[in-house]
Amino acid sequence: MLIAFTYLPGFVTMVFHGMPTVWRGRHRLIFCWLIFMQAVSPGRKTLAEMARWTPATITAWRFGRLLKATYWNVHLLVHWLAQDLVATLPAPANGILYLFGDGSHADKRGTKNPVAQTGRISKHHPWFFGLRFVLLMAAWDSYRLPVGFRLILPKRHAGYRSENALFREMVGEFVPPSWATLVIVGGDAA
Repeated sequence: MLIAFTYLPGFVTMVFHGMPTVWRGRHRLIFCWLIFMQAVSPGRKTLAEMARWTPATITAWRFGRLLKATYWNVHLLVHWLAQDLVATLPAPANGILYLFGDGSHADKRGTKNPVAQTGRISKHHPWFFGLRFVLLMAAWDSYRLPVGFRLILPKRHAGYRSENALFREMVGEFVPPSWATLVIVGGDAA
């Protein structure tokens, strides 16, 4: 049985001390609570369920408002978290870092999302309705972690770019760690 937390543990605030300053108001604190509750809350990881284990001022509504805020740059945060994690993990003996790109989709039910798409991967796959995205993964030894992602906009959208163009952009923006003597880039052949 887990009891509700009344304050954010000190080690959590230390981990997020060097986080880029992209937040307004209390969103940084709520982001720290959200990440912490993802790790320790029992049961389903819904916003309402995680809010049950936080102080009364940290509610599911506040979690939702943070996630819907359009002013902060999620790509900057993913980049910061990935760079911080790569620097923490042990380097491989051979100094080789592998970058892999892959495209996928996440099924959604709501039809009001402006970037949701209908389609299928090939004529042998079923139709889907959801969000399409490209993911860039860094791998070495037994570690594999995401270092970048981009949403693939619908072709009718003015900002549409192909999956390959988004992948090349992410590879160009990736800064390899200092221990990497060789970076090998691979992609999905489909």
